[in-house]
Amino acid sequence: MKMANPIAAYNYWVNPVRRQAMATAYSPILRGFLLPGIFYYLYVTYSHWQDETGLTLVMFASISFTTAVCYYLMRQHVLVSEKLTLEELELNGLIANLLMYLNVVSYLAIHFEQSKLIYFALMAVVFSTTGVTFRTTLLSVGLSLATLYWFASGLPPELLAQYVSIGVATTFAAFGMAMLLRKAILKQIDARMLADELAAKAQRLADTDMLTGIPNRRAVFQKIDYLISQRRPFWMGIFDLDGFKSINDIYGHIVGDKLLCAIIERASSMEIPGVTFGRVGGDEFIALSPGNLSEESAAELGARVIEAISQPYPFALLNLTVGASAGFSHFPTMGDSSATLYDKADYALYKAKAKQRGRCFMFDVAEDKEMEQATAIERELREGDLTRELFLLFQPQYSPKLQRVVGFEALARWQSPKLGLVRPDQFICAAERSGHISKVTGILFKKGLETLAGWPENISLSFNLSGQDLSNRAFIMSLLGQIMRSGISPSRIEFEITETAVMTTLDLSRSLLTELRASRCKIALDNFGSGYSSYEYLDQLPLDKVKLDRSFVSKVSQSVTSREIVTSVMQLCARLELRCVLEGVETHDEMTVLSEMEPDLIQGYLFGRPMTSAAAMQMINAQDNPVSVETGSAALSA
Repeated sequence: MKMANPIAAYNYWVNPVRRQAMATAYSPILRGFLLPGIFYYLYVTYSHWQDETGLTLVMFASISFTTAVCYYLMRQHVLVSEKLTLEELELNGLIANLLMYLNVVSYLAIHFEQSKLIYFALMAVVFSTTGVTFRTTLLSVGLSLATLYWFASGLPPELLAQYVSIGVATTFAAFGMAMLLRKAILKQIDARMLADELAAKAQRLADTDMLTGIPNRRAVFQKIDYLISQRRPFWMGIFDLDGFKSINDIYGHIVGDKLLCAIIERASSMEIPGVTFGRVGGDEFIALSPGNLSEESAAELGARVIEAISQPYPFALLNLTVGASAGFSHFPTMGDSSATLYDKADYALYKAKAKQRGRCFMFDVAEDKEMEQATAIERELREGDLTRELFLLFQPQYSPKLQRVVGFEALARWQSPKLGLVRPDQFICAAERSGHISKVTGILFKKGLETLAGWPENISLSFNLSGQDLSNRAFIMSLLGQIMRSGISPSRIEFEITETAVMTTLDLSRSLLTELRASRCKIALDNFGSGYSSYEYLDQLPLDKVKLDRSFVSKVSQSVTSREIVTSVMQLCARLELRCVLEGVETHDEMTVLSEMEPDLIQGYLFGRPMTSAAAMQMINAQDNPVSVETGSAALSA
């Protein structure tokens, strides 16, 4: 192999990996030579017992037997080590050569026979193979041929010239064989090292997230499984970015990718001892913290990471901000497999996002039963026939001014063959957590349109959208496509949203809601007054209707404050030209107080519980008969 310069050549030859590979390659060659050497020198020892006597017997037999024993020990005990270095192998090769040399020299020194000088040439050829390194080969071959010349120097000039010729020929043959063998071995080593290097590079690529450069899902779970196999305690934290998808959709994937890299760089720069960050999804990351960290310390770690991530990111003229939520689980107290620990950390993350975004939640072992139930629901969401099992109930919205029902809110229900009737809050949360919410919403929306198509033109339908629905532009456009294909006027369809559904993706939600409204669909803000900043959304969102939370309406008959709040909201909606629905009206006392305020729309058990589409149609048909309406209302309130 050609080297660019002497320094590069030196680095090439002293490369420890390469030298170890040479030791690994030469070790079988030397061991292969030692095996016949053992039997040969045992035979030589036997021959000495037959041919020699006295002191020469003792000397020759001792040397040959010692050689056989040394060869055996080297072959069976020394050269079998996988950690044998090139220097150690070189020393063993030199010892093997010198023992062979000693046998020949000692014999010829006492029993000189001219014909046996050829042994030195044969030894030189053998040494070219067993020398291991060039310097050992040079020493061994040189010593053998120099001794050949020394013994032959006492012969007549004609014979000396012959042995010199033999020595020269042997030199070329020995070093030629040594160079060919070495070249073949080095080529094999270089090829194997290149293959190992490429394999290592491929392994690194397979274990590395190509965008951020941190371990990917595969590598993270390998490390988790390793820590579990070693029974080493650790905390697993799953971090999910709040508001990233809207940035990605509004500013494009290039900006989104830069933001992800900046987030990882900031988290990694915190230099938290022992913590490994990995990317397991689009905007989802894992932090592994091995060691006996307390729950309080783990929660503090999560809070520090969230705080660091949530600081602004300046990009050119942009100043982007994302939030983060986290869920943590612990090995071994919360699970004994990577799948279980991940599910529990993910469950804690979902609780954080549902209850208080921007916080770190620890999985509570008391939630095991709740999680089992959620897991069962998720499994049935994946495996069940949702088109057949999901259905809608409809709750009327009544206009006191018109004294008639003007619309219905569609309420999701699920009758599972295995789980029975599942509470809406349970399966909606499970669908959001498992990523099935769009499927659920799509099925229910189609059924709602089919029902609405059979109702009179003056009856509208309100349909709830989740936060995940509002962060998926393609899905929202598919709902619009369903409306257009149905032939139903978009003005009869109202999409209800909540403050929590839009708070983390406000820009994207506003954009999609504006498109829905431009298509003549109506937009309603549900549970108004139950959040912390609802008035802000009246200004920022393209609304047609506000639904006042029942927590205020239920107190109007006892609380002056509640009456003032309800009145103020109604007046505010009137000035903003927004329709106002009072939710949760259940008693005649509440309605008596509310009637004095001249409410726009009422929704509650007093005017109708959630009912089937057939019952809703019956209520619509009976509206022109006041007696039927009163009787029907009383029956529904019972």
